[in-house]
This record gives sequence, structure tokens and C-alpha cells, in this order.
Amino acid sequence: MKRKTVLCFGIMLLLLISFLVYRQTIGAPVIGTVTGSEWEHLTVNEVNYKRDGHAPVNGTDRDRFMGIALNGETRFRVYSIKGTDDYLLCMWEWEGYIFKRVQ
Repeated sequence: MKRKTVLCFGIMLLLLISFLVYRQTIGAPVIGTVTGSEWEHLTVNEVNYKRDGHAPVNGTDRDRFMGIALNGETRFRVYSIKGTDDYLLCMWEWEGYIFKRVQ
């Protein structure tokens, strides 16, 4: 009986982890696009952002995962930045850039 309980718990844990990974990758909502020859423009929900190499925030200020932005087949994970609505962090693989809202 104990083996059955442990096995059921293990399967449930595996399904939960699989779902969370799915939501952060393939199953994440597409919220925008990245454009430009060097990926310098980001559009999220019809709001334009431009890459900012001298932003007062950095990747460690990352807050919640918002969704995915696309550029052809490349998928970028978009995160909000703690304490501001003017900046977003856009990451792909291990690289990323800070984008600032265009007024």
C-alpha cells in the first residue's frame, strides 16, 4: 500500500513539473514580436519598446514572466522589471536585453 502511495505521489509531482515547464516554454502565451536587424525593437500588446544598453535596471531586477515574443522561429521570454512599467527584460536561451518603453 505504501509503494502505491509513493508511486502516485511521484507521478503527480512529475506531471506538475511537466506542466510548469510547458507553461514557460511552448505553452506560454504569445504577447508580442521582436523586430529589427539586431532585435532592437520589441512590441508587446501594441506598446513599443526599444533596446536600451544603458538602462538603470538589469537582469537581476527581473520580476514575473509575462509571455513569449516571436521573431520568426526564435522565441523570447518576456519578463517585467520590479518597480517599473517602463522596462522589460527579453531573454532567449541564456542571453537577454533590457527594453525601454518608447514614449
